[in-house]
Amino acid sequence: MRRAYLQLDHGQLHYRESGERAGVPWLLLHQSPSDSRMYEKLAAALGESRWIVAPDNPGFGGSDPLPGGFTLAACASAILNLLDALHIDQCYLFGHHTGASIAAQLADLAPQRFVRIALCGPTLLGPELKAALPGKAEAFPVDADGSHLSAMWRRMAAKEAGADPDLLLREVGSAFAAGSAYKEAYQAVAQQDFEMLLRGLSQPTLVFAGTEDILYPQLAPSLACLQQGELAEIEGAGSYICETRPVEIAALLREFFRDA
Repeated sequence: MRRAYLQLDHGQLHYRESGERAGVPWLLLHQSPSDSRMYEKLAAALGESRWIVAPDNPGFGGSDPLPGGFTLAACASAILNLLDALHIDQCYLFGHHTGASIAAQLADLAPQRFVRIALCGPTLLGPELKAALPGKAEAFPVDADGSHLSAMWRRMAAKEAGADPDLLLREVGSAFAAGSAYKEAYQAVAQQDFEMLLRGLSQPTLVFAGTEDILYPQLAPSLACLQQGELAEIEGAGSYICETRPVEIAALLREFFRDA
């Protein structure tokens, strides 16, 4: 994937893209504390015939943090600025975990820009998950013995059994590099009225997840909120589904986006 930056008022937004700038683009939004690197395998599976755009959310990856801290509204605004800069009037929209929250926010702000929407691990959280989520991004103070590194490794590994060590190493680095944005993003997701946003979606919308994903139980309730909803599930996959099962996800999205 090619890499580039967009200059915004608060700083730079880093993004990756692949394919030729033609046809209906695909906008891919990542989970936290990942960045757009999580979509490299999926982009490869989709091939060069599709224009794929994958930004790093503000405060993550190569993107500068937002001056007032991470909020879903400010993040969505930055991504809309990216679409404007790339002259993208309409696109397919895909978000995974935090990316699903941002996708719902985007569709609420500019519904005419998104033809179809796919949400992996929809963040329709019950009271217990809303209360617990920010704690799952609590910072580990740096220790001289390096114990903060092993603690973060265990947190990242718990998202999916058997995850590749290279992937976990990247995620550990991403989590520390994000600093306060990591917890702020989780707080923003916990505070969002995701149900209201789902009910407001008029576009055809796919909700899916791996059966080992912590958000898998949210699929059926999310489907019930949608005006034009579809549901799918990937047996045995967890939170790193886009990297562990990229060929399956590519096929699922191609079919839903009606993109041959």
